[in-house]
Amino acid sequence: MKKKGGERMREAWVTDVLASYENDHRPAHEYLRESGEWTAISRHDLLRGVRSAARGWRAAGLRPGDRVAVEAADPHVFVPAFLGALWAGVVPVPLPPPPAAGRHAAWSAHVSAMARTARPEVIALRGDVEPPAGCGRPVDLDSVVAAPPEQSVPHEPGPDTIAYLQFSSGSTGTPRAVPARVAAVIANGLAIMHDGLRSDPAVDRGLSWLPLHHDMGLVGFVLAPLLARVPVSFVPTRFFVRDPGLWLRSMSERRATISFAPNFAFALSARRTSPEQIAALDLGHVRVLGCGAEPINHAVLERFLGTFGPTGLAPEALMPCYGLAEATLAVTLSPPDRPYRVDRVRTAALSAGQATPDPVGETDSADGVSTLVGCGEPLPGNEIVIRDTHGDVLGERSVGEVWVRGPAVARGYVAAPRETGTAFLPDGWLRTGDLGYLAEGELFVTGRLKDLLILNGRNLDPQRVEWLAETVPGVRAGGVVACTRPGPQSEELVIVAECHTSATAGLAPALREVVGAALGVPVHDVVAVRPGAVPKTTSGKPRRQETRRQYLEGALRVQQG
Repeated sequence: MKKKGGERMREAWVTDVLASYENDHRPAHEYLRESGEWTAISRHDLLRGVRSAARGWRAAGLRPGDRVAVEAADPHVFVPAFLGALWAGVVPVPLPPPPAAGRHAAWSAHVSAMARTARPEVIALRGDVEPPAGCGRPVDLDSVVAAPPEQSVPHEPGPDTIAYLQFSSGSTGTPRAVPARVAAVIANGLAIMHDGLRSDPAVDRGLSWLPLHHDMGLVGFVLAPLLARVPVSFVPTRFFVRDPGLWLRSMSERRATISFAPNFAFALSARRTSPEQIAALDLGHVRVLGCGAEPINHAVLERFLGTFGPTGLAPEALMPCYGLAEATLAVTLSPPDRPYRVDRVRTAALSAGQATPDPVGETDSADGVSTLVGCGEPLPGNEIVIRDTHGDVLGERSVGEVWVRGPAVARGYVAAPRETGTAFLPDGWLRTGDLGYLAEGELFVTGRLKDLLILNGRNLDPQRVEWLAETVPGVRAGGVVACTRPGPQSEELVIVAECHTSATAGLAPALREVVGAALGVPVHDVVAVRPGAVPKTTSGKPRRQETRRQYLEGALRVQQG
């Protein structure tokens, strides 16, 4: 579509889609409530709620371009509040919800740090939560979404207008604020839904319990489905934390066809769903269960398929992917019409930076083989290269840093010139900080550059150690960190593992045995800590550098056997 004079107009923005819902009563969203009941709303109802929130933001004194920090807890409140901000031209900054009990000081410190970067005029929270200092003028979020709707027209942003600020997870350091441009969100959202998922609004339904203050939950299930007009069912994240089995029960009950989750959620679901619950599930209609946001463990996906195969779940439904907030969301997706690809490579060669294939049956012992999961090829318009520490492009199957370029890549961080100069290059390339390699056009991610363990001159990705540790009985999945400490000659390997008191006896020798046998490296110290003691990001990823700092300072809460 073109304007007069030949100037090209942008494709439909989120608010353009919403405006078209005036007399459309087809399903839009449904929300699971505390009562266990689902509240369904039509497209017309969604537009009405968005207009109410837009009026609420204006009543709070906000104008186009102003920033508002918004608590991202209950989807039935946050979603219309977020979309209402876009309608009014206000720039929302999604915040992690305050904890139900304990750790309030940590949450306040985290939100205050976000506010120092984002500088919101207003902070909108629910209930009687005390807003942290320096976060802007406080506003009651429930009052915002309860404002009477008005027959307003949406604010019309330009392609380069900042739609919202998205904070990165901060798993390897301080979270950074990524300004999401309108054109980037449109490009990524449509590429995900049309090219990646091949979605059909007439037959597909998304379902998500993912945190709405992170890119996978926000872009993947609020913005992208809206651009593609696909209905979505929302489960509050805290419901999944209390009951991981709720995810697939809801997929079965709501006949949802598309969902995504991190690797740890697949492990939890397989472990905490009883045989009786599995027998009651029907997942034969599920087209896509995407797995991303952290390195993907092939053994976990195999266990998941083995556990839920009897429900009718097809192997082709599992879709490994790769993305990051700096690229709006997705960079690669595995094809939805074939089982995901795995790559068996020699472990020693991988540690030396080369993904040398090891055909099944060639190696005498599986201890010398690592199995990696392919994350698919780049979405249309995206480019990926693998480069060494000097910035030189590496060849096929050489491990190096993953660099990405495409229409959805941001142009820098907010108020972080040094980090922007390091990660975002003038020619449009983004240095992701992730390690991986390309094989036959498909991306295989091996770890994070900052987390890499260097032991006696050998490079080792920490998640390989952590996944092995999680196979030891009593160790909590997602609660393990592998790091190093200074030794007399070189760095030494340390494992910090969450477990219950009953599991501490014999833990250290068991961990040393399983890691030594598989990877051929000694474990110099094992620290058993209480459940919840390993520092994590607001999306649940272990903070390895912070864990290492606490270990070296003796600040970890050690579990006493």
